[in-house]
Amino acid sequence: MFCVSNKILKIDLEKEKTLNVTVDDSILRQYIGGCSLGAKFLYEEVPPTIEWSDPQNCLIILGGQLSGTKIPGSGGFNISTKGAMTNGAAATQAQGVFGAYLRLCGLLGLIISGASSNWCYLVINEDGTADFRSAEHLIGKDTWDTVDEIAKELGKKERELSILSIGPAGENLIRFANITADKGHVAAHNGVGAVMGSKKLKAIVVVRAKNSVEVKDKVLVSSIVKKILKPLIENRSGHHYYGTLSGFHKNYSNWNLPIMNYTKTRWQIPDDKFQKFSGPYIYDNYSPKRTRLCWGCPNHHSTVLTIPDGPYEGTEIEEPDYEQLAALGSNLGIEDLTTVMILANLVDRLGMDVNETGWSLSCIIECFEKGIVTANQTGGLELKWGDAAVVKEVIQKIASREGIGDILAEGVMRAVKKIGNGAEEIGIYTKKGVTPRSHDHRARWTELFDNCVSESGTLDSTPVGTDIKKYGVQSGIEPRTFDPNGIVEMEVKIKGGMQLEDSLVTCRFNTRMSVDLLVEAVRAVTGWVFTAQEAMDVGRRAVNLMHVFNMRSGLTSDLNWPSSRYGSSPVDGPGAGKSIFLHLEKMLKDYYRDMGWDENGKPLPETLKRLQIEWIESDL
Repeated sequence: MFCVSNKILKIDLEKEKTLNVTVDDSILRQYIGGCSLGAKFLYEEVPPTIEWSDPQNCLIILGGQLSGTKIPGSGGFNISTKGAMTNGAAATQAQGVFGAYLRLCGLLGLIISGASSNWCYLVINEDGTADFRSAEHLIGKDTWDTVDEIAKELGKKERELSILSIGPAGENLIRFANITADKGHVAAHNGVGAVMGSKKLKAIVVVRAKNSVEVKDKVLVSSIVKKILKPLIENRSGHHYYGTLSGFHKNYSNWNLPIMNYTKTRWQIPDDKFQKFSGPYIYDNYSPKRTRLCWGCPNHHSTVLTIPDGPYEGTEIEEPDYEQLAALGSNLGIEDLTTVMILANLVDRLGMDVNETGWSLSCIIECFEKGIVTANQTGGLELKWGDAAVVKEVIQKIASREGIGDILAEGVMRAVKKIGNGAEEIGIYTKKGVTPRSHDHRARWTELFDNCVSESGTLDSTPVGTDIKKYGVQSGIEPRTFDPNGIVEMEVKIKGGMQLEDSLVTCRFNTRMSVDLLVEAVRAVTGWVFTAQEAMDVGRRAVNLMHVFNMRSGLTSDLNWPSSRYGSSPVDGPGAGKSIFLHLEKMLKDYYRDMGWDENGKPLPETLKRLQIEWIESDL
């Protein structure tokens, strides 16, 4: 057991006190770390009746049992809290090195409660202790400048520290504010940055300790690393070479690229411009530098790019991912690649989730186009598709809660309710209060359904890139796209797989959510006799804990529905004439039944008992 990480540092911001906690071995085996252990702590530490901004809410930041080892992409972190978008459970991850640096300091994670009376930041020292420092001089700074200022203040190089920070959006409690690690790794979903801002916590710094992580079987770990890397390197068009950038053209060919708030299904863009939205073009023309690598990961991703010419010549920006190109490119009708990347970098630096930002902008543009919103409400701005200058101005207004930005800062669902006059029919969101990732899910019902029943505020069970036969699903994904019964079957059978990955806090672009590989890695690192059934139960435990937490927080089953536009039928393409609304009521009933819940979604006693969480039954 000497290879197991089990130390938690509890931090009270109001009292400026810390407490060291050791997680019992039996608990650790059941929950591992990350998402699952975070769900347990959330359930136990946060009253379901409070609002997300209440000081009693906790910000729970955890690594996993593989953190800091040689497993590629094992440096990430999971954040669990009561999220600002749903006012229910949030679980969101980012890669990088923060989780590995915590492990080198002897910590599995942090549980942060209370709220500071003044803006502060935390420093986690090499010995696992914490210092409280004033952050008043950092207020207003973006997520890049914050890192530079803190590194200078501490007299350290960037690579000697890992820094989580919020930008102006988090300070101003934008509901979809995110938390950024080391400038380029973003925990984006369900408003975790707003929670951090409500605590007046600007940043969390971990100093890299001069330690190493012990593993039980070094030889086996090395063999697992080779198993992970071989298929990645052999795929010349995959994530090893271009990150998620290849997804842009692929999603367009599959009718999954979002076009102007779902008003179109095909992007009318000149081919020479369209071809630039690709990994090969970006890597050949923007001088990528790998300066912020993820822990143990050889993939060519998260690079820094340099704009070669034009008005932004010489500007350094973070390499965008697929979702940024889609959210701020095709979804807004902006055709110039460089401009889209500049906007994406701005959103990152301000500290906002790019998906909710994109859907908020496309919604308000369509509202303006249809006369639902006028220039009087936008402060004189004329909103139209493809106008990057106006988009940039609105983004700034959202981050500062100025004018129309104050309404959009609440996210699409709340904004359209406030705007009224038919805006509710235009917005793309789930009734729990979050928008989807930047896809047209009307041609991807697997993810549309998953987004609606999500417990975390983002996708819970996406099967993309996984060997779904290992989960007991016999046929492939594509035949199930519009098959209600097949979608429910797949959703239930793979449920828990993503939460397992996120409990170990490894990168699914490396492991591809392979249960076999993850189980083998846990055995090699910890020495546990760990089974695939145990592993899946770790994930399913997290799902059920978050589900009951959400029920107790008021997120009832009638909210597992998409908005009118989100669930609509597109005018052409494979989804033409098809709408999930025709099937959703039965799909939900079947899903509850197969999950071991009653017709209203309440987990049955035997389900809780099998997962060894019968201790929550009395709360139901």
